[in-house]
Amino acid sequence: MTALSPSSAAFEGFRLIRREPWAIVVWMALWLGALTAAAAAVASGQKVVIAEHGAYRELGEVARRFGPFAIAVMALFLLVWATTTVAIFRAVLRPHERRFFFLRLGADEARLAIMTIVAFILVLAFGSVPAYLLYVLVNPLMRAAPSLARDIAPLGALATVCLDIWLGVRLSLIAVETFAERRFHLTAYWPLTQGRFWYLLLCYFFCFLMFFALTLLVFSLGGLVYQTALEKIGAGDLLRRTSVLGLAGVLAGLTAAFFVLSSTLFCACQAYAFRAILGGGKAGVAPV
Repeated sequence: MTALSPSSAAFEGFRLIRREPWAIVVWMALWLGALTAAAAAVASGQKVVIAEHGAYRELGEVARRFGPFAIAVMALFLLVWATTTVAIFRAVLRPHERRFFFLRLGADEARLAIMTIVAFILVLAFGSVPAYLLYVLVNPLMRAAPSLARDIAPLGALATVCLDIWLGVRLSLIAVETFAERRFHLTAYWPLTQGRFWYLLLCYFFCFLMFFALTLLVFSLGGLVYQTALEKIGAGDLLRRTSVLGLAGVLAGLTAAFFVLSSTLFCACQAYAFRAILGGGKAGVAPV
């Protein structure tokens, strides 16, 4: 049986990077291509005349920035997100499926894309429900003791954060379980993490620490590149253009690397945790 070790789960991403370095490079290249396409869409969208009566503002910031390419860019990012995320799950749970660097375009990716869209809509529609329910419960007390309202409000905010974390952790394995079972298994998502909250919370805490260190590293490198390029921008015209293009390319590469490495940390951790909860059983076997 696989031990429920939070540190082992958290470091599964590093083990995957060491085992499949070329797959990581290919995933980064895929993200770099998506970011390049998005940058081209931004450049093209800036040439579009803004519609009267604030039509673009009504579509939101994304539509204003990307103009007529907004839907295409969002679809592209969703596609890349789904394929690389499933590739990480596949590399951990089905390591024998190595062809095409674990990348596919099939039912697994479609299910994750559908799940992502549905989750996004549900968060927009019901994301404030926990806070509202807590407010309804506490409001009579605040009315009865107005002098305590200032003290109760921070406690309510803390309780809301704790409730959101609890729900997030309990539902965190939905994507990897859907991939492993090759279906939407609505009745199994909640029971899967029952009694595993603290184990999963520690897993994600360790991942967050590594994510924080990765963020500092990437931002430090990005700042160094930016400062170096700024020193060249005041030079001749050719050197200026070269510096700007080089800066854009390096920053895009760092962003792609950041997306892939951070996704690998968390998704590999989830896949390991799922496998460990099932007792090291064969991927694809439904939990009981």
